[in-house]
Amino acid sequence: MNKEDRLIEVAHSYKKNDEQWIEALKKDGDPRIGSMVLWGVNQSYALKSYFIDKDIEQGKQHFYTCGRLDEFLITKYDEKILDYGINHLSYALLSDNEALIKRYANLRHSNYEAMIKGGGTAPMYILQCIIKDDWKEYERVMPIMKTKTVKKFKMEMDAAYYEALAERSKSKLEEILSEFVTPKIHKQRNKAHELINEFISHPAIGYAKLAWLKGIEVKIDSPLVPSDLLPVKPNETYQDDYDFLKA
Repeated sequence: MNKEDRLIEVAHSYKKNDEQWIEALKKDGDPRIGSMVLWGVNQSYALKSYFIDKDIEQGKQHFYTCGRLDEFLITKYDEKILDYGINHLSYALLSDNEALIKRYANLRHSNYEAMIKGGGTAPMYILQCIIKDDWKEYERVMPIMKTKTVKKFKMEMDAAYYEALAERSKSKLEEILSEFVTPKIHKQRNKAHELINEFISHPAIGYAKLAWLKGIEVKIDSPLVPSDLLPVKPNETYQDDYDFLKA
């Protein structure tokens, strides 16, 4: 099967499981485990909505739901999602929901500061600072990024992106983002994202979207960073699809 057919098959299989999880949650199931499952479900739904159904608004709705599930898990269960990397934040950004993005920029877990100082979560915190234009905290954490995170996790390009974004250098950003989607780097950075990596590239898509959100309209010549997902065009309405999110 080609990638489109495989995505359709995954989304259809998730649809059945989605309904089962929702029923289980209604019968006092575990919202924590359910939310983790439903995050993956909505990731697939978002990509299917955009790439297969050509419905960008529905895609943004599912990206929004991914962000809301993150918010729920972090605030209610102290989940360490902020330590996972940018792909979770990317979906909140791609939703174009300003309120969610602002709240995401303020999320923390109980061990967050220690993880920032150790370098492990410095990249995520820097991204939160950029979203909020908190340049004082940005300046505090960038040295940690450069001395600890870059060496340990080989994130030289990420550090360069953060600095280029702070400088508002469109040319530098486009150069760095183009490097992220080269076959070698894309493969390295997306090896854990089976099937997803055939449609989009992390962190390039999230980094490009953040640049647009900050008013820098970068252009990346790659199908892995779809150009029509980058302009900031919020849906008129967003829905919290699950009862436990509404509560």
